[in-house]
Amino acid sequence: MRKAAMALLPLLVLACQRLPAGDSAPAVSTPVSMGLTTGIPAPAFELDRLDGGTVRLKDLQGKVVLLNFWATWCAPCREEMPLLSQIYREYHSQGLEILGVNLTSQDDFAEVRNFVEEFDLPFPILLDHNAQVERAYRIFGVPTTVFITREGIIHRVVVGILKGREDVEKTIRPLLGR
Repeated sequence: MRKAAMALLPLLVLACQRLPAGDSAPAVSTPVSMGLTTGIPAPAFELDRLDGGTVRLKDLQGKVVLLNFWATWCAPCREEMPLLSQIYREYHSQGLEILGVNLTSQDDFAEVRNFVEEFDLPFPILLDHNAQVERAYRIFGVPTTVFITREGIIHRVVVGILKGREDVEKTIRPLLGR
């Protein structure tokens, strides 16, 4: 029974994906590698910030980075935002950077602004307008959270909602040297 449930998990995550209005699913003729591998360098990127300016991952070298891929229409994304805000407020001064990467190519810009205001998100919100970072990180469902070491190496990838404060802290504390 558990095996069957685990086999269905990727399908449930895919169900959270939404195509922009009028688009149809692309035909895939070759196998596609799903998900991101741990232990490799995090793909470089530069994205616009919702509040202006840009963020380049390479400029965060030396910090522990938590990338959270999300969309306004994703119920589990809404559920985990208060946790991410708490973690950011507590650990940012210790070298943790949280970046909320909005799947802007699949979202409505006005709704993104409303979402950020509703949750009073203290961390930078990045806009992935053309899905370049979504593709580079092989995101196939939201939320997806990627933990990156101070050296820029992917340490852990969580597809789906985070399991809670204790689980997140268990990952970030050693990376922060605590």
